[in-house]
Amino acid sequence: MYQNEKTQRDLDGELLSAANCKLSTENLPQGVKDSIEAVGPQLAMPVVTAICPCIGALATGVRLDVHGQKKGLNLIAYIAGDYASGKGQIDSVVDAWMSELAAQDKVYLEQEDEWKRMKRAFKNSPGLPDEPKLPVRFLTLNNTVVNLAERLANTQGKHAFSFTSEADLVAQKWKSAMSDFSVMLRQSYDGSKFEREARSADAVNVHIPHLLWNVTMCGTPDALYRVVSNYTNGFQSRIAVARTPDNTFAPLKDCLCVLTPLQEERIRQVAHLLPLMQGEVVLPRLEEKGCQWLERVRIETMKNDDRTMARQRMRACVTAQRMTCCLMLCKVCEGLIQTYGLDGAETQLKQQSDLWKELLIETQTLQMLETFDTIADSLMENALYYFRERIENAFNSREYTGCSYGMRVKTGKNDSIFERLDMQFTYDQAMHQSIAVKGARVTQNSVHQMLKNWRKQGLVVKTEEAGYRKLQ
Repeated sequence: MYQNEKTQRDLDGELLSAANCKLSTENLPQGVKDSIEAVGPQLAMPVVTAICPCIGALATGVRLDVHGQKKGLNLIAYIAGDYASGKGQIDSVVDAWMSELAAQDKVYLEQEDEWKRMKRAFKNSPGLPDEPKLPVRFLTLNNTVVNLAERLANTQGKHAFSFTSEADLVAQKWKSAMSDFSVMLRQSYDGSKFEREARSADAVNVHIPHLLWNVTMCGTPDALYRVVSNYTNGFQSRIAVARTPDNTFAPLKDCLCVLTPLQEERIRQVAHLLPLMQGEVVLPRLEEKGCQWLERVRIETMKNDDRTMARQRMRACVTAQRMTCCLMLCKVCEGLIQTYGLDGAETQLKQQSDLWKELLIETQTLQMLETFDTIADSLMENALYYFRERIENAFNSREYTGCSYGMRVKTGKNDSIFERLDMQFTYDQAMHQSIAVKGARVTQNSVHQMLKNWRKQGLVVKTEEAGYRKLQ
């Protein structure tokens, strides 16, 4: 299934079609199904990937047990596609999911603007109240590190969410601080501690015990490479990438899907109920499915000696489980709405705090578990499609300092081919170590010349076994 990058590019349309066909809207819940119908089935996987960070941010009180670790539904998504490929249709869907949160934020922003107006009107007035620290959670990415860090510190332990329809905004705005952006997103995916201190008394000091920040970005593949420019620090593996299909020659009728008022209302109903779910949950069947997928991919990578894919599978599984849990939460909301109506569903969730957990466990159906496979396979295919060559080049670079399990590895200027070889070695071993140090550009003639130079310098001698022995 997971070919090298050139083969995957040749099968671009086939892979996308297969993923979208398997992601049948018949098995998907209210809100998710409406989102797909609003953009068309050809964008099924991209829109699901885009809205899962929205769902995870709204269900901010839910913590899912994955491989024994209980974390929030922390997700980072990037929807990649050429210009005019349909990415813009996702904007209205994301706005529908976040509309209630955006309305609340609007009230907070108006209060902040009022305070700023008072500050300008009454300069140095002793009666001016302190600047309000309001929990604005729908955050723009057109921001500075300091302002964003302060916003994230004021969310009262809830998820923040950011969306941009132009990922180039991130690349341009954060160009000089892209490492800060990368670190903050990596920590938000893990829900780990984030701290920022400054010496000035007036500067912003931030201490967040668990950084919770979900992000969805849309942009071209070119912008993707400007946002993700480091391939060895783990940022790339934390991003769920989806790609739009090639619509270069698609007829106009395939691009006429729009979000209807009915679809928008159904999305808002589900989004309204998600914040009422609080607590930790274990989904044994989903966990078992994830472990089976990991083992299947592990065996496949061992047969192919594919270290890139083997490493990629680890976070792809975690991300896929979180995304599947998001869909299952929507399934719970759908069942409650159908049984009690929106007001009755809200009452039930408030009166029975563990009701959603019981219903969530029941949603581990065969169809939902198949959806996990579809999502996990799609995440893996897209990660390898966009990043395989860049990841392998980065890890093979002489500037990369890695580790080899079970032995000490010397790095830096003294990490010579000679020192890596045993006291007795063969030509093939010298070739292998030359490639390990210099990369695939090594030729047979260059290795022969290297060994010849070593013999001239008295470093090695030839042995009767057609090998070499070190003298120094």
